[in-house]
Amino acid sequence: MDAETIMDESTIRENLRKAREGRGLTQADMADSLDISVTAYQKIESGKTRILNKNFSKCAEALGVSMTELVVGYVPVKDAAATLEDMRESFGMRLRVQENGYIQEIQERDREIARLKEIIKDKDVAIESQKLLIGQLMSRFKD
Repeated sequence: MDAETIMDESTIRENLRKAREGRGLTQADMADSLDISVTAYQKIESGKTRILNKNFSKCAEALGVSMTELVVGYVPVKDAAATLEDMRESFGMRLRVQENGYIQEIQERDREIARLKEIIKDKDVAIESQKLLIGQLMSRFKD
């Protein structure tokens, strides 16, 4: 057995122990589920018997977890495509909310621009009227 296999089996045994204890099961409970002696089960958890044997799938079944979960120590993503789609949907929703905010801001600024253009137009009319009055006054004083 090489060091990597020992480390992997050690990790799997630790995951097995954590899963068992997390479910409140004793070694005796697991031994009963596997239909083996308590001593035989203790050897599995202690490393005296290889974990990757015929009982491995039974251990996972008894704990109500997948064999993958026992190996890696966590529940793996079952459907990466669905998870990716959920992420896209969430990102798309946030993007639409942000986009709607920008659209509203643009519309408000467009209304402000239109209002200011009206003010400028009114000022231009007032300036033209004043120019006309000034022109008439100047022509009266010249005569």
